[in-house]
Amino acid sequence: MPATHFPDTLTIMPRGPFSASVTIPGSKSLTNRALIVAALAHGTSTLNGCLIAEDSEVMVRALNNLGITVQVDGSTFTVHGAGGTIPAATADLDVRLSGTSIRFLAALLSLGQGIYQLDGTSRMRERPIGDLLTALNQLG
Repeated sequence: MPATHFPDTLTIMPRGPFSASVTIPGSKSLTNRALIVAALAHGTSTLNGCLIAEDSEVMVRALNNLGITVQVDGSTFTVHGAGGTIPAATADLDVRLSGTSIRFLAALLSLGQGIYQLDGTSRMRERPIGDLLTALNQLG
């Protein structure tokens, strides 16, 4: 079979108008960031196109345990923000293996007036967050 040679450039001419709608897959990191921002806000926030993954499930569970109501309907999350407060006085939060969750929650919990425990898998306990904790301690 002879070798096929392709031109160096190829021009495709459209035959008419082109219209499309593209949905970009959600990101666990962006979903968790949006959840934290919505939790800090006053009132209700609706987040569309959220990624359903272990990290976002961990964050939703943690926020609910902290008294910040998050409702999940497919990839739409409804967050009833607490206006910069943490309603729960105590909470034990299991972040499993979610690095974004432990970092974002550690910062969020610094606003609280209670006793909160963050824990995860044995592998999570090996991951470095010392610099974040040092910075949060310096802020009081």
